[in-house]
Amino acid sequence: MDEKEIRYAQDALYVLSGKWRMPVILALHNGLRRYREIAQSIPGITFSMLSKELQIMELNNLVLRMEDPDFPKHVEYKLTEYCESLYPIVESLVNWGREHRKVIST
Repeated sequence: MDEKEIRYAQDALYVLSGKWRMPVILALHNGLRRYREIAQSIPGITFSMLSKELQIMELNNLVLRMEDPDFPKHVEYKLTEYCESLYPIVESLVNWGREHRKVIST
């Protein structure tokens, strides 16, 4: 692998790094979710941490925040098409994690 490819991998890991980004992507994979639904589906995440992660993910074009102007406080989130293109990689990571758990538990 050359230096450019290593930089590309570092860029990808930077955008996806952190304890909560992958769980948020997994929580939103099945479509639109309200803030509280996302929080309830991710054990251990605080509301403030979820808010911070969603903002960062929105800046990186991974999440779309949709606010209904006719209905106060009705905000939903969904993955962008750009983020959906990551899902095969996410699925591979989940499968690898499942296998890794078997390896380390034997």
